[in-house]
Amino acid sequence: MVKRNHNQPTIYAGIPSPRQLMHSADPKRSTIKSCAFTRVWAMPNHQTFKIKPIAELLKEYVGKGEGWVDPFAGNNSPAEHTNDHNPATRATHHKEAVDFARGLKGHYDGVIFDPPYSFRQVSEHYRVIGKKATALDTSAHFYEKVKSALCEKIKRGGYTISFGWNSNGFGKTRGFEIVEILLVSHGGTKNDTICVVERKIV
Repeated sequence: MVKRNHNQPTIYAGIPSPRQLMHSADPKRSTIKSCAFTRVWAMPNHQTFKIKPIAELLKEYVGKGEGWVDPFAGNNSPAEHTNDHNPATRATHHKEAVDFARGLKGHYDGVIFDPPYSFRQVSEHYRVIGKKATALDTSAHFYEKVKSALCEKIKRGGYTISFGWNSNGFGKTRGFEIVEILLVSHGGTKNDTICVVERKIV
């Protein structure tokens, strides 16, 4: 098992690690020309943030969660401002993710983005609260509308940490640059969990 080394600075493609650049880089300039990539193995857990290497990643970037937002929080998000449309969760708000995002006031240090990973999971996401997913819900629109609403609320130099089965993240067109990718393998026929850390540069 490959472990993330938090004590020894690592050089990726000739540049300092993202941890070394987090608080030193000028947020108005893109200083990172490559990104850190780590692959680890961990037991799967439907509660994403309880997977050990993911919990470590969040601790590293999010810390105590002050100034962070999570629109699909569930029960274990470290973010200060949490939302989940399921009222049975411990989130502080229970709205549709896009409504929560659009209603945020001010600007924030970062966003944790851990939505349903597939259209089937989106359908289950609604079924658990007694609703039926629409055709738009089971399309890319479900994700993109929330990302677009959130990106305007993130400070320049702030971060997004996206989880899923792809590495799309928030993307360059929204003004973000990838600084780190953590690939968590679960073995067998299970899909990897892909964690993408991005920094807002514009």
